[in-house]
Amino acid sequence: MIKYLHKQPHNQKSVKPVNYSLDSQKISFEFLKSHLWSAADILRGSLDSSEYRQPVMTLLFLKRLNDTFEENAESLIKKGINKKEAYNKRRHNFYIPENARWTVLSSTAENIGEKIDDVCRIIERENPKLEGVLTNTKYNDKRKYPDDKLRALISHFNSPRLRNEDLEKEDIFGDAYEYLLAEFADETKKKGGEFFTPREIVRLLVNLVEPKDGMKICDPTCGSGGMLIESAKYVQRNKGEPRSLVLHGQESNYGNLAMCKMNLILHNIIDFEIEYGDTLSNPRLVEGGRLNKYDKVLANFPFSMNWDSKVASKDPYNRFRFGIPPEKDKADFAFIEHMFASLNEKGQAAIICS
Repeated sequence: MIKYLHKQPHNQKSVKPVNYSLDSQKISFEFLKSHLWSAADILRGSLDSSEYRQPVMTLLFLKRLNDTFEENAESLIKKGINKKEAYNKRRHNFYIPENARWTVLSSTAENIGEKIDDVCRIIERENPKLEGVLTNTKYNDKRKYPDDKLRALISHFNSPRLRNEDLEKEDIFGDAYEYLLAEFADETKKKGGEFFTPREIVRLLVNLVEPKDGMKICDPTCGSGGMLIESAKYVQRNKGEPRSLVLHGQESNYGNLAMCKMNLILHNIIDFEIEYGDTLSNPRLVEGGRLNKYDKVLANFPFSMNWDSKVASKDPYNRFRFGIPPEKDKADFAFIEHMFASLNEKGQAAIICS
């Protein structure tokens, strides 16, 4: 079993503030960690950690999307593109319409949760890749998300800018986001394992299977996407081309699905397929009535999960040919059989199992 290693309980933990000014050097990893964790402090105490995780990450993601969108538009203008064309949708990986930009949120004085929901809907509508990422939580609930708390959170993210040009290194943003995921997992203790596997364990599994250029890689219980991200990093560290990878995942928790997509995008991975649904009862990574086959399957599936084995004998994908785990027992071996069935002839799986 995997257990988290705690430096000390969070109620005794303090993050040392890191000084930063707009006139100083670029944003460091240490500053970014401190800044993100301070955002969580704004909601801590009035909300359970599983509830304040989502608004912190959503607003952080919105600010990052907005700032990189503006950065790209300004870069195009400097290259001689006229302003209208520079802000054209086709010029950007993720398009942020004028009525959904950060200034709209920062200038909203009341009914802030309603405005956040509105902005999230607009951005998802304009960017199908973001479906379910921003709208999986509703913020127009003043009992949970009162205006003063949301106003303070937006104010916290007003500065500094989060453009690539403002960072010491572009990849520190993805690393800082993973730091935040780890801290949230630490706070939620047992439930944290549902969406976060410690980085050292993820790296071990990826090192074992040694992904290479052009491979198809899948995590059928992908949580926040760490296995897929580390696979891309491994290929890059070994002088390969991470963009050549085919990265697929499936996740049954809608909130975790959103975190996974955000995590991938913040690591500059925008070519992926992440599906929503239960991998055992409703596998979504299929084509032509057959399971997709992969070179590598990596997973930390939910241990000892109850499952309904009644339909397994009629499984259209023939996943349980080594035997059907009894209905009254847990689904661990069913997950392993699914992963075996998802491998191609030379495929390898690395699985965390109790």
